[in-house]
Amino acid sequence: MDLQKLLEIDEDLEKGEVAQLKFLCTDLVQKKRLETVTDFKDLFQRLEEQGLDEGLLIPELLITIRRLDLLKILNTSKEQVEHDLAHDDYKRVSSYRKMLFQLSEDMTEENLRIVKFLSDLPKAKLETCTSFLDIIIEMEKQQKLGEDNLDELKDILDKCDKQLADRIEKFRNTQRDREQALSCPVGGRPPLQELSNQEHFIPSYPERSITNSMETEMSGLRRPSLATDSQIEEQTTTNDEDYYPISHRPVGHCLIINNYNFEMSKIQKLGNRKGTHKDKESLERVFKKMHFEITVHDDLTASEMVEVVKQFAEKDHSQMDIFVCCVLSHGEKGAVFGVDGELVEIRELTQHPAKCRTLANKPKLFFIQACQGKERHEPMWMADGEEQSTEEGTFEEDAQKVASYSIPIEADLLIGMATVEDYQSYRHTTEGSIYIQELCRQLEDLCPRKQDILSILTKVNSEVSTKTLKGCKQMPEPRYTLRKKLVLPMD
Repeated sequence: MDLQKLLEIDEDLEKGEVAQLKFLCTDLVQKKRLETVTDFKDLFQRLEEQGLDEGLLIPELLITIRRLDLLKILNTSKEQVEHDLAHDDYKRVSSYRKMLFQLSEDMTEENLRIVKFLSDLPKAKLETCTSFLDIIIEMEKQQKLGEDNLDELKDILDKCDKQLADRIEKFRNTQRDREQALSCPVGGRPPLQELSNQEHFIPSYPERSITNSMETEMSGLRRPSLATDSQIEEQTTTNDEDYYPISHRPVGHCLIINNYNFEMSKIQKLGNRKGTHKDKESLERVFKKMHFEITVHDDLTASEMVEVVKQFAEKDHSQMDIFVCCVLSHGEKGAVFGVDGELVEIRELTQHPAKCRTLANKPKLFFIQACQGKERHEPMWMADGEEQSTEEGTFEEDAQKVASYSIPIEADLLIGMATVEDYQSYRHTTEGSIYIQELCRQLEDLCPRKQDILSILTKVNSEVSTKTLKGCKQMPEPRYTLRKKLVLPMD
């Protein structure tokens, strides 16, 4: 690489991105040599010393950290690099490092807090850890983590985000496939079971998960002699097993519980929820467009809420694909209020659909517009910018004192929470809640584009978090045990 290109890349990379590159190069350069690296020029020099400065390493690193714009400086493109990686014996960046890096990219602040709490690291070390990569590095130093030692990290992630934990298991499976492929003699044939379990992957950087990029490496190890006619056909088609099937009309039941009138509440602080009618109307409109059968119940007591959900769980859903329940009410941590002021645990609402036989292996979605505590998210100033704000008008909180209930973890379940635990959510007295309104907007916008539900909820998180309400912020939180991608239909 000539000096001018080196300087251009160096000037464009941020400090955090250099730290990411250092992490990805941990297995390529001695750790002591990496510790002195402060910018891309230093890193390039260390790679040059190891004879790694040529070829695809730098482009592969830039693609991994999603700086595709810098590929122009190297007179190449993402497509060209992907092609070269798929047809070249060159493999430099560790699949293990890529997997850990992608975990860090998808680690939320809340999950990072949980990981720090659960990790068995000295407090003095944890205080200096500001990112997931910092924790990973410390775990490796204490031999609590390695390419063949992933159990502790997987156990931690299992407790905060099963989707992230599943990626570790996929990585392990990929590594086992690789070992089997390498152990198979040239022209030989692995056992039938091994052959049937081998998957075919399409190279992709970096929009797909990092496991796909690891699987791209695997594709070069599988010899054509191992492929059957059916397997070759699978390479050119979409793997439907990755998606929940949706083939019925109506798609499923959509139950909306809309609690407005709290005058009979035993807790005097629970006022009527002005503006909730707007949320109800928006949800009805959107889910009707998605071919759901809509049922609305207004002003239910705690026991009535449990009973109506139980009744829906006892229905025959064999000719339907999904169950949706939207709850609009006041709430506490892990629970929502009936109009009588009594609490219902969210777990109590979800357990009945989770046990329904005709809903087995089908997605069950719950969207909860309610506070989860009384804390307020104070806005934080961003560098070189101003707070983003909305015209506040009159906003109210759906909050009460904090209780302590657990969130359910049954399979094929998604719970879209208006806010993270311990914090308030906000509702406009005429325009509806900020969360439900944004959810409906994004569903209407992205469902026709075939975006999956988790991508849509991520967009909802992004949009809601930019707004300032009553001088505070709101951060929604999806929790899920979905095992496949879910794309909701909308004509």
